[in-house]
Amino acid sequence: MNWGGAERAQTNTARPRVWDIPTRLMHWGLVAGIAVCWWSGETNNLEYHLLSGYAVLWIVLMRIYWGFAGPSTARFSSFVRGPEAIFNYARTLSHRDSPPTHGHNPIGALSVLLLLGLVLAMVGYGLFAVDVDGLYSGPLSSYVSFRTGRRIARTHHWLFDYLLIAIALHLAAILFYQFYKRHNLVLPMITGRRMPDGRTESITSVPWWRFAIGAAVAALIVWAITTGLYF
Repeated sequence: MNWGGAERAQTNTARPRVWDIPTRLMHWGLVAGIAVCWWSGETNNLEYHLLSGYAVLWIVLMRIYWGFAGPSTARFSSFVRGPEAIFNYARTLSHRDSPPTHGHNPIGALSVLLLLGLVLAMVGYGLFAVDVDGLYSGPLSSYVSFRTGRRIARTHHWLFDYLLIAIALHLAAILFYQFYKRHNLVLPMITGRRMPDGRTESITSVPWWRFAIGAAVAALIVWAITTGLYF
């Protein structure tokens, strides 16, 4: 089974593949995980807050790994570009007839990196955060003092506020592409395929064991963190 190694190009002239199954599952899993983190934090269901935080951490670790080991469109090397490429792409934003990018465009890449960075920082701070009553402190909170843990908890909270702003900008960009440029960015992230546009460019597939290895290692890291690194 391949998820899209030797890597084999898969083409479909009608609706070329653009996103593989793991990338799509991680994308929507992260959406659900952040939603649960927000709900559980706002309603003070801190047990669910911890569990959803662990799930989000696993997803982010996997997405970073998949950015190096996954298929072509999932890899950072395929969409992270330098300032010149970003500037040149930005000049085309006002062109309604510009073709959709196969995968993330150079500006979208900045959004991906920003969101991953904010989520990783937020979860990282949460691991050391100390709850007021100490019942649901982060699993690594024993490594910091109570005062430091409370300060980290406040940072954890405002990082989530910044994450909400980044998510709002992300959603605004999706609406801009949908209604101005007529590029549906949501459907391909659901079906894995983009609308036909005459191009046959498609993703390459990778063997399932790459994902399995990364999933196991990420799970081991998360488990070690939940124990407070006490083995």
